[in-house]
Amino acid sequence: MSALIRNLRPALSGLLRSKPAIRTPLPLPSSTAPRPRCYHAPSTRRSHEALRSPPRLGRLFQRDSLVRRPPPSSPHAPAVPLPRPRHYSSSRPRSSSDVKSQIVFAGIVIIVGGAVTICYGTFETVPYTNRRHFVVLTHSGELKLGDWIFTGEKKKLGDKVLPPSHPAFVRVHGIASEIIRAAGRSLAVHDDNKLLDGEIWVGDAAPSSKKKAHTLWGTPRQPTTNHLDGFKWEVIVVNNKQVNAMCAPGGKIIVYTGLLDKFSTDAEIATVLGHEVAHAIARHTAEGLTKNMWILMLTVFLGIFIDEPKMIDKLAKYLLSLPFSRKMEIEADHIGILLLAAAGFDPRIAPKVHEKLGELGGNSSSFKEYMSTHPCSKKRTRLLLDSKVMDKAMALYTEARARKEEIDQ
Repeated sequence: MSALIRNLRPALSGLLRSKPAIRTPLPLPSSTAPRPRCYHAPSTRRSHEALRSPPRLGRLFQRDSLVRRPPPSSPHAPAVPLPRPRHYSSSRPRSSSDVKSQIVFAGIVIIVGGAVTICYGTFETVPYTNRRHFVVLTHSGELKLGDWIFTGEKKKLGDKVLPPSHPAFVRVHGIASEIIRAAGRSLAVHDDNKLLDGEIWVGDAAPSSKKKAHTLWGTPRQPTTNHLDGFKWEVIVVNNKQVNAMCAPGGKIIVYTGLLDKFSTDAEIATVLGHEVAHAIARHTAEGLTKNMWILMLTVFLGIFIDEPKMIDKLAKYLLSLPFSRKMEIEADHIGILLLAAAGFDPRIAPKVHEKLGELGGNSSSFKEYMSTHPCSKKRTRLLLDSKVMDKAMALYTEARARKEEIDQ
């Protein structure tokens, strides 16, 4: 019996072991067999259009490895459109009418600018530096422009303008008087050796009489000083933390108390005032308006051929406007240090003042200079320390100190 059971164990274990189910292959759908229906909820026109529209390229590429699509030769294969070329220009091409309008506008600007240049343009010699420049703004027009700027600033400042009895105003008024008298001794000598009656006018003051200009350093060119005849010098001090000062055409000087907070000595304040007065003496405002008019004429002319106004404006700014402004600032530094020395202040303080101004204004690096209206402080300091400029300033300073000693005796 035991032997029989041992012989039947393999057969019984095979019967009791579960066998895997045999998978029967699904029948392949024939071309005539009906397609399975797909039910969508909700059924809308938009969903049907999405089903009929060709798939996007992004989804096609993403599912290509997962979904087997019918070959292109199949009549049910969707047609994949080619991508359209993209245009990244924000401006549409100009039409012929736009080009004609640009030509007409450029012609008007060029004709008007040329007429103004011919009728009002004059060559003048800048005092002290003897540089020749061309300006189209008349002396009377420059004085009216200065009055308009100064009046607008006073209205805007309002109660921030300090009264004449304020100690800050008294101090600034005295320093500015020395600068103006120094310019009078150098540029326009009266019988009484004073410029504009030797006073800084406050408010409405009558212009002084005509005076005769003379050459300063013995050069053959005669400096142009007749524009100083109508100057009505006026000084105001503004209660503002801004570290700045300005001198509008016609001798309108504005000083902010922030400048007095950063610079404590009279020589430092006189350096800034001499620089600002130099802009008025050299007629930099009139020259700037002339150059801006020419730049406008050039930009509208280039606009006929180049349909990129922003690019033209940037090129004109960085290649023409800003370099010209920096040139005017350097010339004002040159004239200002001479006025500072002629007023009896030590000119050796001027490079230190401009270096400190550069640090306060963040314009101490050469890289930022090309994006600013002012040169960097390092360049301004280097030019003021040049032997030609400093020797001339020291000679005027020695003469001014000797004159003060004679008066004190």
